[in-house]
Parts: sequence; C-alpha cells; structure tokens
Amino acid sequence: MSTKTDFTPSGIKYEGPYENDRNAENAELYKAIIREAYGVTDVICGHHLVYQVEDKRADGFTYTFVEEVPSADTLIFDTDVAQKLWGDKWKSILSILAVTPIAERDALLKDFYYGRGK
Repeated sequence: MSTKTDFTPSGIKYEGPYENDRNAENAELYKAIIREAYGVTDVICGHHLVYQVEDKRADGFTYTFVEEVPSADTLIFDTDVAQKLWGDKWKSILSILAVTPIAERDALLKDFYYGRGK
C-alpha cells in the first residue's frame, strides 16, 4: 500500500491503510506540529495521531490523558493550530492547502511549516 493512490484498481476507496501510510511517511512533520501546537512531547503516528497531555489538578495529583487527532487533515485544518503556527497568515495558508491535492498537500505543509523563519 502506498499513498500514491487512495483507491484500489477497481475504484474502491481505501480508508485505513492509506491514512496509515500517509501518517508514517509524514510522521516527523506531524509530530513536530503536534509538539509545538499542544506543548507535548509524546506523539505516536499510526492510523490516528495520538499524544499525551499531563494535567496537574487541584487535588495535587498529575493526571495523564491520551488525546487523539483522527486524521492528518484534521490537524492541518484546525484553525487554532494554524493560528499558533502562522499567526496572521493562517487564513491564506489554509486556503492554499485546502485547494491543494492531498498528494501534494503534505509537501506544501512541510514547506510552510519549516519555512516560517525564512
């Protein structure tokens, strides 16, 4: 299975394997974005993107919660995340990403994310 296509030769859409491969191919990028946007260190990329959040409560205990981002596009098009990453430019960047085919979107996202300091 590859992310080169998200359909079988007979036209049936892949749901699971395609997303797994996409997440694996772009794991470092997605992990970097999640770490920055959510302020976490532990991120796992599988079929979904998963991270842990620690929350110190008034009772004095620190609780660990597992949070899940269901897909790469859910992460990419989260307006709160986009605002954290790109500030005032977030709307134009999301507009460009929205009209870019998935096959090209992740490479463009990588350029936008790592090119912020340039």
